[in-house]
Amino acid sequence: MHFFYTPILHFIAFHNDNSYMILSENVDRKIIPIAGGKGGVGKSVIAVNLALSFAMHGKKTVLVDLDLGGSNIHTLLGEKNIRPGVGNVISGLKSSLSALACSTRWDNFYYIPGDVLVCGIGELTLQVKNRIIESLIEIEADYIILDLGGGSNYTILDFFLICNSGIIVTTPQTISVLNAYLFLRNYSFRFLQRAFVNNKQVSGLLRRRMKERYQDDRMTMEEIIREISSKVPSVSKKAEAFLGVLQPKLILNKVRSTEDIGIGETLRDLCKNTLSINLECLGTVFESDIVNKSVDTFKPFVAELPQDIVSKTVQRIALKIMQSSNFPKMPLDYDYYSDSFELAQIETENDIAFMQEIQEPNQSQKPMDLNQMLELIRTRQSSMYR
Repeated sequence: MHFFYTPILHFIAFHNDNSYMILSENVDRKIIPIAGGKGGVGKSVIAVNLALSFAMHGKKTVLVDLDLGGSNIHTLLGEKNIRPGVGNVISGLKSSLSALACSTRWDNFYYIPGDVLVCGIGELTLQVKNRIIESLIEIEADYIILDLGGGSNYTILDFFLICNSGIIVTTPQTISVLNAYLFLRNYSFRFLQRAFVNNKQVSGLLRRRMKERYQDDRMTMEEIIREISSKVPSVSKKAEAFLGVLQPKLILNKVRSTEDIGIGETLRDLCKNTLSINLECLGTVFESDIVNKSVDTFKPFVAELPQDIVSKTVQRIALKIMQSSNFPKMPLDYDYYSDSFELAQIETENDIAFMQEIQEPNQSQKPMDLNQMLELIRTRQSSMYR
């Protein structure tokens, strides 16, 4: 794997499979995958309303439904399931995603349906994934938002790895944050596996570390890279450099109070200490009946109730991205806060001050500390391999 430059894209190329990762900070057209680790966190609702927020600010935006087997973007937009989409490209019935972009009742906003009209689509072959990725890159838009499926199979991970600016959506529940962490862990391992697939020693060690049930579950990515270096000294610095490229972002959804941000900070610390990944927070979105009503009525809340506090939180996230021309690099003002999580804390406190009714803080979960989260991860991984 090497760094390359073209007049259009900066990217990292995976020579073994003829695919690559776009370095989003170096391109004007932003592709932003959105994943959730597991279903039920509100990922698709966030994807729809974030994409529509871009469009409402005059940015041509295309939302692509890549939640294969669970496509529902058309439903959330109040559209009928009658149009060809991603499934038709996967099956070979259509050759290009661009031609399948559907206009909506909102200016600048388009969507590409998923696979609901094509049955039996499961894990995709590398050839098919590359065809989809190439087709995504051809889409002409300011923002291309990818709504991915739940879980962390290779298809989802490889779509998330199309660029280094993916967003993970989670809720303050411990199990949701744990799923987000496991997704990011699989994501970092998958990235290194693809990077070093031609090196049998390195790829073999990475596979064992992912699949084997070994006693020391506390082994960090830094320690794994050190182990790799002991066997193949030349790859250590490369592995560290590649991990430094990854810049995933977090949206904490269904927040009830500022205390909920604490568990997001635990996730940040886990990613830094065990995965050597810097996770930044784009913001929080409140739990609200407004969201449930918008889903039931098939009307995105940012368009129907733009002045509601929930709409404003999503619009603020969109503005952060739009104002960051080198996104996922973000121009944070560290004179006023220490990091993106403290900024999210300040924003949430200000939002709560304007809300008329707030659920009692004691209804929120007490954040787990780092050791508690690690213990839960070990317990869960052990049960998975029994």
